[in-house]
Amino acid sequence: MDRFNAERIKKTVSLEDFAEVLEALGAAVDRNARRSTCPVHKGTGRDAVHYEERDGLVHYRCVTGCGGQGGDVVTLVQRSLGVTLPLAATWLKDTCGIPKERRRKDRRSGGSSVSGEVPAVSEPAPAGAAASPLPRTPGLEWDRGLAEWRSGFERRPVSTGLRAIDELLGGGLRERRVYVLAGAPGSGRTSLALRLAHAAATAGCPVLYVSYECEDVEIRARLVAGVVKTPYGQMLAPEGLLQVEREQVTSAWKRYAEGGPGARMLITVPGGHDIGEPGQPVGSMAWLRAEAERRARDFGRPPLVVVDDLKAAVAFSDEVDPFSSGPDFAAARTSLAIRLVARGAGSPVLVVASLAPASILGPHDPWRLPELPDVESSGGLGGNADAVLVLWPDGEDWETFEGKGLARDASSRRPVVARAVKGRQNGPGLARLVWYPVVGTFEDAPRAAARA
Repeated sequence: MDRFNAERIKKTVSLEDFAEVLEALGAAVDRNARRSTCPVHKGTGRDAVHYEERDGLVHYRCVTGCGGQGGDVVTLVQRSLGVTLPLAATWLKDTCGIPKERRRKDRRSGGSSVSGEVPAVSEPAPAGAAASPLPRTPGLEWDRGLAEWRSGFERRPVSTGLRAIDELLGGGLRERRVYVLAGAPGSGRTSLALRLAHAAATAGCPVLYVSYECEDVEIRARLVAGVVKTPYGQMLAPEGLLQVEREQVTSAWKRYAEGGPGARMLITVPGGHDIGEPGQPVGSMAWLRAEAERRARDFGRPPLVVVDDLKAAVAFSDEVDPFSSGPDFAAARTSLAIRLVARGAGSPVLVVASLAPASILGPHDPWRLPELPDVESSGGLGGNADAVLVLWPDGEDWETFEGKGLARDASSRRPVVARAVKGRQNGPGLARLVWYPVVGTFEDAPRAAARA
């Protein structure tokens, strides 16, 4: 492509066209204010990019992570995708239909076209007609892949707030990836999922927490209980609290919601107060993807999505009928739909899952570490996950109590392990944690215990 053709492309682009290009590059656009997030450095602020029309051309400037750099529409595409000028022109034509089948109006001649001709208008496609597939070229797709890889330079994984888990996952929870947190009933899966959601929201990441099992007020009470260090069982029975305790919890609840992590959390319980769109009932996979994309637009960055838990989510899934197709097939299709949610919204997705009864340690059983088949027997979720963590009893602690059939104090803290039975980032591994069941919080095990 020569400079003449590049200039011709630039002159055909209007403000509306430029907004379409920004959206095609993944930016969240405010058309009225002519502002957007930045598709070059994946800026999280809605006011990162300012664009306007000057001297008959649309120009943009990024005022945040790009350090004030900007340019025209061709420059935007080149920098966002990391491609050459010819490939940028090909992308504009194939993706956005630019240059359009018309000429820009000459403002100096009272609105007449530059050549005096009547602007050409493309015929609209017949209603219901299928759009023709865009041509695919290996060179362009490799360039897009390189641009996606380069965009990772500026992105950081979402920290879980637990050093051992972050190290196990290669830094934390990464965008467009699916993580599974499995365990036996009562092993602390929901408590750990809430701990990770709290850490993400505290760090500024929006969170979409969908609970298919717990009540809305229980989820919120457990989050606040972890902050005030109050047994959440007592918070769920507030009539037993003293007046001073009620006032302390009320004050902490408001701080958490108004200026704390709660301001970045959307907690949804299917069957609760939320109302879905037609064809998207609350809790369905279509609703989940639409809600995640909406949160990404509102906050300018993809949210952490937490699904608690898989088996209950299958009953709400619009993918298959679990009663006619079988539970394992339905779980596998639902987990694949969750993978598409991660890709479509660009979100890290954490799915809470159960282990099969045969995989759970019983009293007097010898202690062992879990393996991937223990999770695979729970619906084949591991195949669609980037990492699978299993919450498991600590070996020495198990042998001391359950292994000998001895009862333990339910209110005492206990050491547990998070075993990565699958990890595309770091591979299998082990993280040692301390769980406080009454409060529902987790901490990293002391270094000495972690090395033991």
